Amino acid sequence: MVLMVQIHDARQLDEGIWKARLSPSELRFFDGKAENIGPFSILLLAESPTFDRESHSLSFNPSKVKLLNAGTSDTTILIAATLGKPQQTVESKATQQVSAGSGDQKFLQSLPPHLKDFGVELLRQVRAVFPGDLAFYARSGKYVETPDNFWTIRPQPRDGSFRITVRGKPESFSNIGSLNNVNSG
Repeated sequence: MVLMVQIHDARQLDEGIWKARLSPSELRFFDGKAENIGPFSILLLAESPTFDRESHSLSFNPSKVKLLNAGTSDTTILIAATLGKPQQTVESKATQQVSAGSGDQKFLQSLPPHLKDFGVELLRQVRAVFPGDLAFYARSGKYVETPDNFWTIRPQPRDGSFRITVRGKPESFSNIGSLNNVNSG
């Protein structure tokens, strides 16, 4: 029998790095003699954990964990020492072109046929530079980049377009090219 620890409300910061809330007393379960420097706790995971992007839960074997620092706050950074295969769901040939998380997959699956090719290519280009995942917000109909909310996209199926917003000052984009109108229909 293998005992597993599951942390809810974990936020993925980057590939193999998560942030979660664990109290200093909960962390002492892993090592009662760990360093105590500063506010943040740091856990090193010797085996690749399982991360569920939808429920934001992180599961791992506690016997394969090293507490590097037991901080004074409840902010904990978890680092995977080895990276396993990324978890993804592949539904169609179009979505196979993008190695994406479940939010990215949900975005691609929601697209009507006349927007799918452009959506796949746009997401492929974004992921080539920025690892992350899209989170869907039903109230606004937007997909928002996580963990860093620097861009959003909202499909507009009736007029065959996307509404894309990017955080930043307009002058910071002066050297950026433009998106060409792609009509795949």
